[in-house]
Amino acid sequence: MAISKFAGKAQTVLGLINPGDLGITLPHEHLFISHGAANFVEPPAASDKHFAYQPVSIEILNWLYHHPSNNLDNMNMLDEQEAIEEAMLFKKAGGNTIVDVTNVGIGRDPLALARISRATGLNIIMGSGHYLAGSHPKDLAEKSEEEIAEEIVRDITEGAQGTTIRAGLIGEIGCSYPMHQNEKKALRAAALAQKMTGAPLSVHPGRKNNIGALEAIDVLDKAGADLQRVIICHIDNRVRDHKARVEIGKTGCYLEYDVFGWEGYVPMTL
Repeated sequence: MAISKFAGKAQTVLGLINPGDLGITLPHEHLFISHGAANFVEPPAASDKHFAYQPVSIEILNWLYHHPSNNLDNMNMLDEQEAIEEAMLFKKAGGNTIVDVTNVGIGRDPLALARISRATGLNIIMGSGHYLAGSHPKDLAEKSEEEIAEEIVRDITEGAQGTTIRAGLIGEIGCSYPMHQNEKKALRAAALAQKMTGAPLSVHPGRKNNIGALEAIDVLDKAGADLQRVIICHIDNRVRDHKARVEIGKTGCYLEYDVFGWEGYVPMTL
């Protein structure tokens, strides 16, 4: 598909639409995710270990509030019917579009996203690129930035994972703190793919208050990314200092507040 054909359009899993048809949009969701490789950590305390492999339930909810990454079931969303039912709640409230930023290594499922879009009537925009280092394919270290960028461009122009379902977003590109070398490579490759396609680029910043986001922006800027088409995710729990938020805003990046409704404990030092 020629890039000129989707210039000025929004690309959903069912095809191109006009930006005016996006309507009320959730900019950062995971209808499906297999998060264990990237984020699950078995709790170190002996008294907590028996919670790690229990199914999510009301009985362990209080513990989960304080240990969201220490329960394997809490790291996964794999039920298609449940995803449809929850997406319909958004539609019934007046929603039109969901941006699903699940990408390579954490359970992206193009065919299932297309089925959900048809079942709900919602626009769904699918992500591309790579998440945190723990979820990277084993051969990523051997690939060049150009090769990774070509894969992203193919997702956008031809289709992802052997399908004809095309991504409409680069991201969420995962960054730890300090940033893993492969994460820097994936971020630079994302910048290159952005230059080749014009697609928006979404970044999951590292868990270091203020510094993680600014580090990722610096890598992108040096790689030639269009920062005015870059989204910095999780501002509400990654960047809590107002001056740092202003500094990020001055770079031209979008500040994305996307963890509304996250009940539970989020440490002040990230």
